[in-house]
Amino acid sequence: MIATPLSDVMAEHADAGSPESYGRFLRLFADSVVGIVGVSTTPDDGPGLLSVGELGAGRTSYGDGQLRILTFADPEIASRTPGSQCNAGISGQVLLQMAVVDPGCVGILVNCATRPISLIITKEAAQELLEGTTTAEPS
Repeated sequence: MIATPLSDVMAEHADAGSPESYGRFLRLFADSVVGIVGVSTTPDDGPGLLSVGELGAGRTSYGDGQLRILTFADPEIASRTPGSQCNAGISGQVLLQMAVVDPGCVGILVNCATRPISLIITKEAAQELLEGTTTAEPS
């Protein structure tokens, strides 16, 4: 059985809803390999894609119409889910940096691999986490 540490912390936060559980989620996200919709990039890629070099991370406007990087906790499990778009893994730190530097992106949407849970990391929370000053609470 493959461990699902990030999904487990997401489920813990969904149950507890505390700033402490959200903080644990943020720290583990930063230290994890996270799944993305990985695509190769071209100079003409549109608003549904955020790229670093030749690797692009798909984005979504699900929910409120604002663009967020679309990610998946525990990609080894998430990629096996029928219909999953998860096809690559990338460092959580890199994803936080991508969210911060892109002016069209408002954050990161993280989908749990084991339960129908999604959590949002705002651009501000990503910046604080990268600076080591996170006090962010979930939005």
